[in-house]
Amino acid sequence: MKMRFLGLLVCLAALSSAPASANEPNLPNTYGSAHVSRVLNIDATCTLFCNIDAFPPLIGQNIPVRIEGVEMPAGAVDGEIVAFLHLVLTPPAPKPTPAILLKNIRRGVTFSLTADIEVDGKDLAQLLVEKGLARRVLRLGTADDASNPAAVAPAAVPQKIETTTASGMFVASKSSKVFHRSTCPHAKRLDPTKTITFQTRQEAEQNGRRPCKTCNP
Repeated sequence: MKMRFLGLLVCLAALSSAPASANEPNLPNTYGSAHVSRVLNIDATCTLFCNIDAFPPLIGQNIPVRIEGVEMPAGAVDGEIVAFLHLVLTPPAPKPTPAILLKNIRRGVTFSLTADIEVDGKDLAQLLVEKGLARRVLRLGTADDASNPAAVAPAAVPQKIETTTASGMFVASKSSKVFHRSTCPHAKRLDPTKTITFQTRQEAEQNGRRPCKTCNP
């Protein structure tokens, strides 16, 4: 496991050093893009287990990748989520195999990745939201935008956000070193389209962030 994790860091470092595409912003704390060669399994936490041939086999075989920007609402039916993801990502014959692209790759908790995922050019997170199977999580803007009000992305299924360490409960600006609870007053005032989310406080700290002094996450 230790060797696999070190290999993952090497792969991510190589991705981050590659020149950014003209159509893709150079976002901080992300590691470029990669194409999924094959989806092996899918679970109800919006995590894909897949092969990425561009990575060495030690890293790129059966690697878990979580869909960035969404979380499951209370009362969600796991079987419906998994069935929909299978239909989109691994459609039955004679439908062609879709092109799956991981964008803005980041390190996840333990040995995993998180990424924005496109399927034949369509945002997979948005497809889940439109089907009512997931909701957008809060995403902050930059620290300079803190004084400007911004609407949170509409949730397909209403859900009260609890101040716990559940998935997506910690958020941080892509250009700031401070992370917040999603219920923090600063978080509620910011643009929801330009931030990253963390599943745990430890993940946020490992990403180089420090806790907000207002909400003390």
